Amino acid sequence: MGFEQRFVRGRCALWGVLLCALSSACGGDDAGDDGGGGQAGGGGGGSSSCGVAALGDPTLPIELEVTARGADLVSKKIDDGAQIPMILPPQGGRVMFIGARATNIEPCAVEINGTLRDLTNNEVRVDGRKMNLKPTGDGWGTSTDTDISTFSMIPTCPNQWAATDVFGTTFELELSLTAKNGQKASKKLTVVPVCGEPANEAECKCQCTKGYTLGKTCN
Repeated sequence: MGFEQRFVRGRCALWGVLLCALSSACGGDDAGDDGGGGQAGGGGGGSSSCGVAALGDPTLPIELEVTARGADLVSKKIDDGAQIPMILPPQGGRVMFIGARATNIEPCAVEINGTLRDLTNNEVRVDGRKMNLKPTGDGWGTSTDTDISTFSMIPTCPNQWAATDVFGTTFELELSLTAKNGQKASKKLTVVPVCGEPANEAECKCQCTKGYTLGKTCN
């Protein structure tokens, strides 16, 4: 092959790469997003890549239920006034694992955001992330009990923010979902956080007491 032929073929190959990078045939924004969830502000899967069809009828308003995951690693629907277990997470402290059950929504790359508000001083603790809803076979999808990254992990303790003890006190909980197509739904409840692990109850109550200071020894 002569030099001119090699040069022309090389230019064609380069243009092919450039055109491929600009073409949706080489993968759009959803390419590679096939996980079940992500850390706060990242991760998640696109509707074409997580392989899950729409739940219910996405042309209708999203129906949303709030769930909480306990120390038994099982999540349950919660209603107004419910007690919410605070759990020791991998990073330490105490968090509430707040999940979602929803229908009429595209299930991939859903933004889940949880907010816990002190009704006395209006201080909040928040956690948000992207996740994929797991279909349950009845037109609904949920956070996945075996994947904590599909829950909003709201940090509650160490308690350097609330005007009261966190445990045994009524707070306002808000959970919101935002689908990839822009649809949104939210729900507010009053909830009562409680120490959810008997084996670690003493440490939990110590860290969640009003005025707790970092470094304090909890027996």
